[in-house]
Amino acid sequence: MEKPLALLFVDIADSTLLYELAGDRKAAALTQRVLGGLRRIVGENDGTVVKSLGDGLLACFPASDSAARSALAMMERQGDFGLRLRAGLHFGPVIAGPGDLYGDACNVAARLEAIARPGEILASDDLVDRLSPALRKRARLLNSVSVKGKTAPVRVHQIRDGDATPEAEDNATVGLPLSEPGSRRGLPSLRLSGRSADATLTPLLPRIAVGRDVGCGLRISSRRTSRQHAVIEFSRGGFLLTDHSTNGTFIRTGDSPSLLLRRDSTKLTGSGLIGFGGEPLRPDEDHVLAFQVGSA
Repeated sequence: MEKPLALLFVDIADSTLLYELAGDRKAAALTQRVLGGLRRIVGENDGTVVKSLGDGLLACFPASDSAARSALAMMERQGDFGLRLRAGLHFGPVIAGPGDLYGDACNVAARLEAIARPGEILASDDLVDRLSPALRKRARLLNSVSVKGKTAPVRVHQIRDGDATPEAEDNATVGLPLSEPGSRRGLPSLRLSGRSADATLTPLLPRIAVGRDVGCGLRISSRRTSRQHAVIEFSRGGFLLTDHSTNGTFIRTGDSPSLLLRRDSTKLTGSGLIGFGGEPLRPDEDHVLAFQVGSA
């Protein structure tokens, strides 16, 4: 029997990098400490932890306010944990099974968590519409994204804490370093080159943040580009670009028309141009990177 619930997916951002830098034993101990803290926050807000997801968890709540307060409390505790979190919220009907929940509502919450930046809470219209006025004031409409199993795009809101500023919101993602101690021939690679920046991604260097901020692994100084504009990462055998920006990301592969990406992801194939905040017309423009997928 279906039951409407508020759902929260939350996980540790960059957990793969954590294991690489800290080692398996230390990273596992820290992950369990963080998950223990997240479980306590869920319980303090009348929620129930449905299941753990390795480096995250799924929780359900009887009301949207409880789910939103739980997510906000988790973000406030990031400094104590020493790690960044990301969260997705949705309200909808689910079917309860042994130790799990099923239904499109779970897919929506999981999708929002997957596209959230580190330190960010994303929520659907269905959840935001059910928030009390005080909490609804913290929601800012971003855009719409496609979700597997849903025919219509889902409108996405950002839930901000009371101290958030537009500058802080743009500056959420942490860039990763570009040093590669030893490359291996034959690995998939993504070459990125622009007027003032270039990098090569491989499974050994799987992720990079792109934007105006000095903390980005690939810094683009164009005024069209957001401080933390996008993330490119090696995932499931390919290179995935996820847009986190205000103006969107334009991807032109070969002679095809540009694809506009807003708060969504796409796989990079072949070669072409990426415009961070504007249409890519020439590779020497200040907001443009040329890309080529190949092997190292």
